[in-house]
Amino acid sequence: MKKVAPFIVALVLVLALTSCGAASTVSGESTSTAGTTTATAAIQVDLEIPRTFEASENTPQFFQDVLKEKEPLLVMFYAEDVISQEVMRSIDALYRNEKYSGVVNFLLLEMDGEDEITELARDFAVGYIPFTAVLNRDGTVIFEKQGFVDEQVLEQALYSAVND
Repeated sequence: MKKVAPFIVALVLVLALTSCGAASTVSGESTSTAGTTTATAAIQVDLEIPRTFEASENTPQFFQDVLKEKEPLLVMFYAEDVISQEVMRSIDALYRNEKYSGVVNFLLLEMDGEDEITELARDFAVGYIPFTAVLNRDGTVIFEKQGFVDEQVLEQALYSAVND
């Protein structure tokens, strides 16, 4: 167990840094005095956020209007699959949380072939569904994730967007 603990700590640090939008190198080291086992792990994390959302000439008007409200925004592109449903449960819990009620806009968009949503997905460079992003009041993307995202990670991103 003593040999595994530093790797767990390193993994937790990497997850914490990626959810905060930081770029960092995390290293973990394990040395055993009773044995000869020594292990080192280094993980490089390079993220391109925060970044300003770049609207195109095809960005749907409804989304431009939401951005003009100057409120933090959680946007999720989803499909009818298990992973999307899990993320939606996390988002629903945050939506119902009074800390974010009336403070954050929640925009859930089903990828059903509708042109406006497809264009917006292109603006976000969505490659995999579900895709979740959090924008602050200035329209800066401070968090984005393709695939499953944990409720606690989303709450950290929303907290940053609200208190930015």
